[in-house]
Amino acid sequence: MSNNAIIDPREILPANLQTFITITEIDSAGFLVTDLFKRKFGHPPPDGPHHLVGFYRDASGGLHLAGYSHMMPFGDVFLSGGSCSNGDTMRLMLPEERDALRASGGLWFHLLQYAFRKYADCCDAFFGHCGDRRALEVALQAGFVQTEHEHVIVNWHKPLQPNIQRALLAKVHALGNF
Repeated sequence: MSNNAIIDPREILPANLQTFITITEIDSAGFLVTDLFKRKFGHPPPDGPHHLVGFYRDASGGLHLAGYSHMMPFGDVFLSGGSCSNGDTMRLMLPEERDALRASGGLWFHLLQYAFRKYADCCDAFFGHCGDRRALEVALQAGFVQTEHEHVIVNWHKPLQPNIQRALLAKVHALGNF
């Protein structure tokens, strides 16, 4: 499976966001994401690859970290985790920018859409663990579906035999919270 897909964020983002929001993958999250991640989760971000970041460009051209999500390879699936937005950056946005972002699904929605496209050839499915009602709404809108296991969600982005789906789900469920 290849993970070198080059995705232009303009393929994901609605036109009205493209002047002030962009999404990209970075090799290491530490430099850009550590403060935000520690604030949200109490520890540094993961070391592994596949760190997705959303940036906000203000009127003067300054870039601000708006959000983060990590996609962790786990055998033949990717685990989506560590997703968070930066309230400080959201407050920097003009009200009409915030409203446009919210109306289009929000930053995490677009980070997920980006990940699903970028890593589609890298895995058989994407899994998440989601216990927050609002986050679950966004995840479902982005393409996840709920499973019979509380909080475990999945995006079956390609056809798989039901027995393969059950095996992947069991493997991920056995992890517990991730």
